[in-house]
Amino acid sequence: MESPRTGTSRGPLALMAVGALVLLVIIGTAIWLAVVTTQLSANVLQARAARTAASDELETLLDAETGQRGFLLTGIISYLQPYLRARARAAKDLHDLQQAERDNDAVRAPLRQLSQVSDAKLAELARTIALTEAGHRDQALALVNTDLGKNLMDQARSLLTLIVNNAEETVSTGLEQLTFNARLLRTVTIVGGLFIMLFAAFALQLLLRYIREAVAARREVEELNVSLEDRVVRRTAALTRANEEIQRFAYIVSHDLRAPLVNIMGFTSELEVGTKALQTYLTYETPDTRPPAVQAANQTLPEAVSFIRSSTTKMDGLINAILKLSREGRRELIAEDVDLRRVFEIILASTKHQIDETGTKVSLPRNLPIVRSDRLSLDQIFGNLIDNALKYLQPGRPGLLKIEAEDNGPNIVIIVSDNGRGIAEHDRERVFELFRRAGRQDKPGDGIGLAHVRALVRRLGGDVTMRSRLGQGSEFRVVLPRSLLLEQSVSP
Repeated sequence: MESPRTGTSRGPLALMAVGALVLLVIIGTAIWLAVVTTQLSANVLQARAARTAASDELETLLDAETGQRGFLLTGIISYLQPYLRARARAAKDLHDLQQAERDNDAVRAPLRQLSQVSDAKLAELARTIALTEAGHRDQALALVNTDLGKNLMDQARSLLTLIVNNAEETVSTGLEQLTFNARLLRTVTIVGGLFIMLFAAFALQLLLRYIREAVAARREVEELNVSLEDRVVRRTAALTRANEEIQRFAYIVSHDLRAPLVNIMGFTSELEVGTKALQTYLTYETPDTRPPAVQAANQTLPEAVSFIRSSTTKMDGLINAILKLSREGRRELIAEDVDLRRVFEIILASTKHQIDETGTKVSLPRNLPIVRSDRLSLDQIFGNLIDNALKYLQPGRPGLLKIEAEDNGPNIVIIVSDNGRGIAEHDRERVFELFRRAGRQDKPGDGIGLAHVRALVRRLGGDVTMRSRLGQGSEFRVVLPRSLLLEQSVSP
């Protein structure tokens, strides 16, 4: 079933999607109108240019004809000035007209015809002027009376009128379309503006609602944080008390177990002495004739005493380990500046005989950081790791012990790696458990070393992890804070 919050949030999202679509339509329409308006404006300007060029061409022909008539009637050369000016610009006016109408298929044929008529008209004018200048004014007038010039002028005027009318129609149509587009653009702009205002109002309302919800959520989180901090403080105090009680319980149990264990070990010694005394009195030369009492005194009792002694010795070691962990957990940490290089130098000096015996090569960097921590805990942490690295080397391969340091912001990472036996994948987490060991049990140990290391590191506010490959070696990464916070190190 759809939750109320999900259903409520889909409405604004759908409305926003519709709003975005409408805005896209408005923007697309505005762009299209802008492109169309630009093209229409260009067409109108071109039509106006064509109309102007046609008027100029007609005026040029009329000026040329006026100059010719004045010269023919008076014979005065100054009357030829309008003709000469018109003839000079006739070609340019015709060229401008052709350029203005180059994209207009409707007037392409009239333009070609106009060019021919214009050339013929100018040629007719030039011929009459030349005859007059040569003294044959009668022949010139006779040529004029043939109405050739009038017919050519009428054709030119008709063609230019057609071109002008076509340009006027284009201008008129373009202006009407431009007016319509302007109104449409104004309408689209107004509608778009109104919609944007409505959309902005809705978005503002939605934003204000979300702000109110965010403020309410923040207040709720702050209230939860306050209560959470109180719960954390109470839980921390409870865990601290529980941890102290567990440590006291372990100490008391271990201490109380030692008393009967010492008695058992004492009586075991008495049994061993008594058994040896019985053996001196209960002897037979032939084993076949030994009675059961002699068999018990010479074989059964010594085996039982030996088993009891080995079991009590093992139990004594386990109790001592528990007492050691309990004492370490109750020991008060002391924060002081500790040079880690000096710590490793002391540890390596104390294990020099093992290093020399195994031929292990040790790599210790010159620059190791100085941390503010508990010196005794650091000695025990790295002492255990180095002792394990030297104890579990791969037979037949020279040992390699490498110590490195990495900067990790407020923490430092100390890496102790070796090329020893390594640890199988299924045992990599078990080795940190109390009284658990991995691999071949051919070395002395009680299975508390790495458990002790992890407890100490966590009590210092850090953590320890391991990467290992069977037969290739192990790498322990100890993450430690640069400065020990004693109030956070009350429990391992």
